[in-house]
Amino acid sequence: MTVAPKHTVRLLSFLSFLSLLEVAVAWSAEKLLLDWFKNSNFVAKLHTQHVESDSVQHMFKGTPLVSAAEDAKIDFATGPFGQAVAEFMASEQALLGDWKVEKIVEAAGPEFDQNEAREFLFQNLDANSITLFSFIDCPWCLLAKRLLAEEPYCLDNGDGILKVVELEDLGRKGKELRAAIALETGRTSMPAVFYGFKGIGGFTDGMPGLKAIHESGNLFKMINSLRQNNSTL
Repeated sequence: MTVAPKHTVRLLSFLSFLSLLEVAVAWSAEKLLLDWFKNSNFVAKLHTQHVESDSVQHMFKGTPLVSAAEDAKIDFATGPFGQAVAEFMASEQALLGDWKVEKIVEAAGPEFDQNEAREFLFQNLDANSITLFSFIDCPWCLLAKRLLAEEPYCLDNGDGILKVVELEDLGRKGKELRAAIALETGRTSMPAVFYGFKGIGGFTDGMPGLKAIHESGNLFKMINSLRQNNSTL
């Protein structure tokens, strides 16, 4: 067996240290940025709007993006800016997840009852269905719906396999449902996808997220399993 010279081992150790240091610095910088974001006037204003609103809100409400055509929203979400937003949201979730859940629960209002909201959440789920909780105008929600509608899945809302719940349609109840989803999964963004009674994430993030499950080939197997179960009922 050949033994590497001591100076080579030291060099490799030093390079490993630099890599770890780079990750640590990047992580610290990211955390500082997100801490600033969390305490910014912009976020405080958004949260006030969420609390006062009679319906669910998200960061793109009130922007031109929400009134754009569906294809334009898809182009945004799949383009470089959309990918950057998705990466930021994933980092925000990793570092500020508990804080975000607290804020979503606050936005549900002072009369929010955690047990009642959880019961309402599970009333919307089914052991043999995929339930997709959505914002009507969210680009990533559109991506999730489009993925499930296209081949090889060909799912349609209400077909016995897929159920889509638009939170805006539920008024204040939608805010309570969003809070229940956040408490159940630790995620606050939409879409929130459930396979049976289990949360599997959003579109680009989560446990592990719809896109990742699709790309692994497992989504096809999961949907076929639901179809087989439904055919025997």
